[in-house]
Amino acid sequence: MIVFANIFVNNVLPVFLVMSAGLILDRVLHVDKRSLARVALYVLTPALIFSRIVQSPVDPAEFGRMLVFVIVITLAMCALGLLVGRLLRWSTRESDALVLSVAFLNAGNFGLSVVLFTLGEVGLQLATVFFVGCNFTSNTLSAFFAARGNHGARSALRKTLCLPGLWAFLVAMSVRLIQIAVPPVLLNPLITLGNAYIPLMLMLLGLQLSQTRIGKRYGKVAVGVGLRLLIGAVVALGLAPLMGLQGLAYQVGVLQASMPTAVNSSLMAVEFGADEDYVASCIFFSTLLSSITLTLLIGFLQV
Repeated sequence: MIVFANIFVNNVLPVFLVMSAGLILDRVLHVDKRSLARVALYVLTPALIFSRIVQSPVDPAEFGRMLVFVIVITLAMCALGLLVGRLLRWSTRESDALVLSVAFLNAGNFGLSVVLFTLGEVGLQLATVFFVGCNFTSNTLSAFFAARGNHGARSALRKTLCLPGLWAFLVAMSVRLIQIAVPPVLLNPLITLGNAYIPLMLMLLGLQLSQTRIGKRYGKVAVGVGLRLLIGAVVALGLAPLMGLQGLAYQVGVLQASMPTAVNSSLMAVEFGADEDYVASCIFFSTLLSSITLTLLIGFLQV
């Protein structure tokens, strides 16, 4: 009970408080969510990805294993979302929204705080690598699925390749491999911009939730939330050892892979005209219920 209370107060409640600022912005000032989404997508996201990669102190081999784990589990959850959507005879747009809700997770503002609380600074370093991998997949695969329903696969691929986050990842990985020192005059502004990503994304989520209309889709939302929180954790527990994750890296990988739906999925849904309400609903309920599922998972991992 004490662990549950600590996780809620230190990791869940602050998230909802920042989200409430976005809700107030919508109700009082009627802020344009599309403009905010584009600032996050085209400015803050590439700054965050680049600065986190070039600054990471994690061993290159561990860094690579964690990135492979992120990519594999994301692909597995994408395939699972598509399969479930087909079995339930959902439309392509609904299936793509399901994929956005189950394959892409909140390893940033939510995941990093949970790992820091549970595993300390050393765990946080590994969790940051996982977060960077999630940003890569969200700027490629999630953008593709968000755009596919309205624009077709070929057009969605073109839009994905135009996103700066993908290129920021590739450039940063090249800089890290070649071991080039980035001058502070360039790196410091990128760090500052990247630090603005998390609070802006949370406010954007609150703004989106203010406009969300769940309607009579509670059953469909439950499918997305169940796949993300329950099946996602089971898949992570099975895949982590196969990807070579052991000890602390195993604990971090499983915890991060069991986080609620990514706020970035809402951003992609807004930008590319996907089913925003469904994605936002899955984000809200998975974030709320993750305070229970993560507590149980932490106890299972005996961390």
